[in-house]
Amino acid sequence: YSKKNDILYWQYGFWILCEVLAMAVFYSLFSKFVPKESADRDFMDIFRQSAVNTALVLLLPYAISWLYFSWKEKSLLLANMEQEKTADSHTRTLVAFPDEKGDLKISITLENLLYIESADNYATIFYLNKSRQSRFLLRNSLKWMEENLTKDTPLVRCHRSYIVNMDKVKILKKVKGGIVLELDAENTPELPVSKTYYESFMHKFSRYSVN
Repeated sequence: YSKKNDILYWQYGFWILCEVLAMAVFYSLFSKFVPKESADRDFMDIFRQSAVNTALVLLLPYAISWLYFSWKEKSLLLANMEQEKTADSHTRTLVAFPDEKGDLKISITLENLLYIESADNYATIFYLNKSRQSRFLLRNSLKWMEENLTKDTPLVRCHRSYIVNMDKVKILKKVKGGIVLELDAENTPELPVSKTYYESFMHKFSRYSVN
């Protein structure tokens, strides 16, 4: 039942109370009628003593369990809050793109950045500008961008010619030639994941996918 429905604290407490009372009643009836020497004992006296003893025996493990699950719930809540905070900060992060001389040429928010394509010593940056796809040609290498822009961002190199924004990946599918990515934007090509970058790509993919 607990796997399909959330149990409230008062329901959990009521369950424990019912279990204590049920065990106390069973023990009281057994003590009252089974041993012949207990036949003259008052049932309520036996029940009160049984209830106290049963509560002392059961409440300790239940209290430990309650503390454990409460800690686990708070840890999960904290982890989710941290993940949401990180995701929110990522979307507002400006990625600065300098040229090969170090001069800043363009800055784009991660929320709008789609992917980067390499061509010789140039890189074409594809991004959204007022919901329309735009591109910017930059004289810099994809290797530099991989080394400087992918560490703490959802950007990851998936191919010798591509760096992709994981937040924009809509579909990852396996085809005959390997793995391709579909982005959450119109008029974008499928981006391949090459064998060379497969392991590093999947490592970052596992961080940004929902388990």
